[in-house]
Amino acid sequence: MLVLFFITVLSGYSMTSKGDLVRKITLGLINRKNGYFIHINASYVLSILVSFHISVNFRLFLRRRAKVTATFLNVLALALFLLLVLFFTALRF
Repeated sequence: MLVLFFITVLSGYSMTSKGDLVRKITLGLINRKNGYFIHINASYVLSILVSFHISVNFRLFLRRRAKVTATFLNVLALALFLLLVLFFTALRF
C-alpha cells in the first residue's frame, strides 16, 4: 500500500523530463533485491520528493484558507522530511 501511495503521488512528475527517474525509482521500490523491502537510495529520493510535494500543496491550501507565516511552513516541511527519513531508516534496520 505504501508503494501505491508513492506511485500515486509521483504520477504528476512522470510527465516532466524526469519521467525516467520516476520509473527507475518505482522499479527500485517494487524490486526486492538484497532482501530489503524498499531500496534505501530510492526511499531517500522519494522522501525528498514527497515532502516537497506535500509542503507545496499545503502552502497553496493554507494561502487560501488561513494566515500562516512562511517560517511555520518551512519548519513543517523540514519536520515532515525528517520524519520520512527516520521511517525509511527504521525500515532498513
